[in-house]
Amino acid sequence: MSKRQLILIVDDDAEMAATLADLLQQKGHQVQWATSAMEAEQIIATSADLALVMVDLVMPVMDGVTLLERIKRQKPDLAVLMMSGFGTIAAAVEAIKLGAEDFVTKPFERTTIIKKVNHILELRRLREKVEELEQARPAVPFSGLVAEAPRMRRAVELAEAAARTDVPVLLVGETGTGKELLARLIHRNSARSALPFIAVNCGALPRELVESELFGYRKGAFTGAQQDRPGLFGAVSGGTLLLDEISEMPSEVQVKLLRALQEGKVRPLGAVEEIPVNVRVIAATNRSTPVSLSGVLRQDLYFRLARITIELPPLRERREDLPLLLDHFLTTYSGKYGYRPTFRTDALELLSEYPFPGNVRELENLIEGVMATHQGQEVIGEKEIRPYLHPELLGRAGERVVDISMFSLERLEKFAIEQVLRLSGDNKSRASEILGISRESLYRKMKQYGIPL
Repeated sequence: MSKRQLILIVDDDAEMAATLADLLQQKGHQVQWATSAMEAEQIIATSADLALVMVDLVMPVMDGVTLLERIKRQKPDLAVLMMSGFGTIAAAVEAIKLGAEDFVTKPFERTTIIKKVNHILELRRLREKVEELEQARPAVPFSGLVAEAPRMRRAVELAEAAARTDVPVLLVGETGTGKELLARLIHRNSARSALPFIAVNCGALPRELVESELFGYRKGAFTGAQQDRPGLFGAVSGGTLLLDEISEMPSEVQVKLLRALQEGKVRPLGAVEEIPVNVRVIAATNRSTPVSLSGVLRQDLYFRLARITIELPPLRERREDLPLLLDHFLTTYSGKYGYRPTFRTDALELLSEYPFPGNVRELENLIEGVMATHQGQEVIGEKEIRPYLHPELLGRAGERVVDISMFSLERLEKFAIEQVLRLSGDNKSRASEILGISRESLYRKMKQYGIPL
């Protein structure tokens, strides 16, 4: 559980408050209780580890709705669960509008209240984890992107425009071109920047778990579902969800995603009713055209996602950026390794002729690899660079041995799969993990490219 785990019960009925506190303590929760809103405010002001306040709706002097409003003004991220023996739908709706996470009527069943409390605390834990990950990653403004090539400048301009809107975005580009980085920058420069950002690779999720991972599930929905789970749409509430490799999403899940985009509602696995969600979706794919997406992505979902389409060019088509990227990564890793080498002319010529099938990510990995294995070496030449490049793409003296334009995405993908299978000793589980795709996707691609199973 999160470090902020204290629960505060606020109820003018001392016997009810004590009974509820005892129930929650039996379930392992840390609990305090107060019999007035004024007493509760003092506890809230001095408790840094407070995670949830359970507030009775009807209390003398200051009622629960007033206390809810004051809590949300002072600590807007503090979760509140409303309770009432006079519960009505109107009161529940009003409490939710004012920021309460949920509403429960008294007398309530023990299992119901435990389930609601666990659901709220689990959602808070997920949000705090996302916030920790976001804070650990340095913010990068759009102006910090390396984008001198015309096509890359156009991509950044579209991203800046997308950040000013709230519509879905489709990012298109080969593996390693920076789709996730651009998605994060769109989020950080948007009105949702203070809320969570979560990236999920649809191809890396087992097919049978995609729906439950995205939309959540109810206890008992399937074997092993011991409690309710909110799913990624619940965890990222108010923020941005990046669906990477959207073309790998099963067709039956695409229908539910389309409804989430159109109606702002999802139905967790095993649930009867839909729940509202407020999530900005950014999708990414390495398939470049609607034609290449046909057969794997529903047409109506494609047009819904492609309100703004941003194409990131491969590194071999933005050669103007190569020296700038090289300088950027040398500077980035100089702090980690304590030196900043210079690249000789022969090394630069070798890099300029190389097609970089892994794009910017491959260049970054190359720079770090060279600096890690040659620490303190002030000058880096062709000899140090060659071991990090695919030998089949190079000539004896760094000459281009094939026409780069002949390297299709499919051919490069086949090459990558073959290399990873070789390096992993033909271990399919390890290879799929390295490639960031599911075993099912790996077997499908091996069959597609004629790679022996």
